[in-house]
Amino acid sequence: MASKYIEGQKVKIVPVKDQHMHLKYPELEPYVSKSGTIVDFYFVVYQELPRAKGLDLPRENYFYTVRLGNKEVKGIPEECLEPMR
Repeated sequence: MASKYIEGQKVKIVPVKDQHMHLKYPELEPYVSKSGTIVDFYFVVYQELPRAKGLDLPRENYFYTVRLGNKEVKGIPEECLEPMR
């Protein structure tokens, strides 16, 4: 699986909601609608955890570090990003 975004690419942070319409990543709420530049990314593969059964967790995902002004925000899931035009 290839990443959707590359280093140097401009992106916007967007909210993602779960099946109950709650924010899936509430810790990113302060950054929603802000735009920045990808400075790093990494790929994570999850194993099924017995206590996680029934949860809507991705099996694999890219996570990004995005520079917003003079601050870097780490660990942003790929589904929380949109490309800037």
